[in-house]
Amino acid sequence: MNGIHIEAGALATAELLPERPERRRVAVLAQPTVVGLAESVATRLREAGLEVGVRGLPDGEAAKTLEVAGDVYHWLNALGLNRFDTLLAIGGGAATDLGGFVGATYLRGVETIYCPTTLLGALDAAVGGKTGVNVDGKNLVGVFAQPARVIIDLDVLSPLPADLMREGFAEALKAGLVGDVELVELFEAHGLQAPLEDVVRKAVTVKQGIVADDFREEGRRMILNYGHTVGHGVEMAGGLAHGEAVAIGMVAAGAIAEAVVGFAGADRQRAVISQLGLAVAVPVGVGRVEIEEFMEMDKKRDEKGLRMVLLEDVGRPVVVHVTDETLAAGLAAIGVA
Repeated sequence: MNGIHIEAGALATAELLPERPERRRVAVLAQPTVVGLAESVATRLREAGLEVGVRGLPDGEAAKTLEVAGDVYHWLNALGLNRFDTLLAIGGGAATDLGGFVGATYLRGVETIYCPTTLLGALDAAVGGKTGVNVDGKNLVGVFAQPARVIIDLDVLSPLPADLMREGFAEALKAGLVGDVELVELFEAHGLQAPLEDVVRKAVTVKQGIVADDFREEGRRMILNYGHTVGHGVEMAGGLAHGEAVAIGMVAAGAIAEAVVGFAGADRQRAVISQLGLAVAVPVGVGRVEIEEFMEMDKKRDEKGLRMVLLEDVGRPVVVHVTDETLAAGLAAIGVA
């Protein structure tokens, strides 16, 4: 796949950096849980004759702030990174979102490489060229910028704990629902035991094809937001993990699609989400007011109201404006009164 390297053991054996004779330094950003892995990658790069600095990031969404980005800019200044050098982000989606944002804006753009270490990060944040930080709402400040390379090491992903695998499978299921019926059927047949390499390659192929048609999300790329409109509101209001929130958002979108465009697969979708061990309703205590406050800031809102990705059928997404009444039906389906 163009620009994306998927292989077991890739971080230990694959070429990490594109050929670039002028490169002298590499700056490595790493989330706390993968600093050891980052140091081993840095050792490989130093053995190749490069100067390498490693900097830890806060964990999770705490990394995605303008304050953290500013601290990293100052660190890159001290490191002496220039336009011929490379920034490498290792970690989950927060690391690549923050790393991509910094890489796209430092010196007006430096070469950036992603090494996602969670399945969700590999299938979502690392693919497609979206970068961003959170300001009031999720990802409200960012730029579109493709990394020079994405390295997905299946040996890093396969031992992930069950909760992180479920999060990633939520993103893969979303890709299947909007673009690959066979991927949905793979989950229906195997659940959490679905072959990891097949899941990764199929989900990445769906996303790459859509992004190639609409890089800046001016049209078709919006379908990749399936489940995210309500999901982001649930995530921010309830402090849920992203994949868990998107799964809940897909249940809400399924109920809305049933009412608006006659989607007949809402029960099928709900069943496979449950089969993957993902939630289909919000936790107790997550209220409608909080969810709707975050949805008010959604980037997909325009002068006509809120646009949502719905399914006419599996593999047939459409983007439509929804009314407050139909949105209420979707929220009711996930236990929000």
